[in-house]
Amino acid sequence: MSWINVCEETSLPIGTGVAAWVSGKAVAIFNLGKDGLYAIDNVDPATGVGLLARGLICEMDGELCVASPLYKQHYRLTTGVCIEDTSLVASPFDIKTEQGHVLVFAKA
Repeated sequence: MSWINVCEETSLPIGTGVAAWVSGKAVAIFNLGKDGLYAIDNVDPATGVGLLARGLICEMDGELCVASPLYKQHYRLTTGVCIEDTSLVASPFDIKTEQGHVLVFAKA
C-alpha cells in the first residue's frame, strides 16, 4: 500500500471527473475546485460498468454526490455509499495533492 502519483494537479478539469488506472484498479477522480478532490471506485456497483467518472456531480441531502450515467443512482463522494440503496458502495480512495501532483492511496 502506497501513495501513487496519478497526474499533475493542473491537468484535472474542475467540476467533473476523470478515470485513472491506479495499481490495477479504475478510480474515478473528481476535482471540485474549492470543494476539494475526491476519489471512488470507477465501477458502478449497480451495473458493474466502469463509468462513474462520467457521472454528473450534484448535491443531495447536503452531501456531494455523483449520479451514475446509467440508472442515476447517487453515490456520496466522501464514502461511496449509494443514497438510494446503502448496500451499493463504490469504494472510496484517499486522495491528496503534494507539490503540484495528485496522489491516490493504492490499497492492497
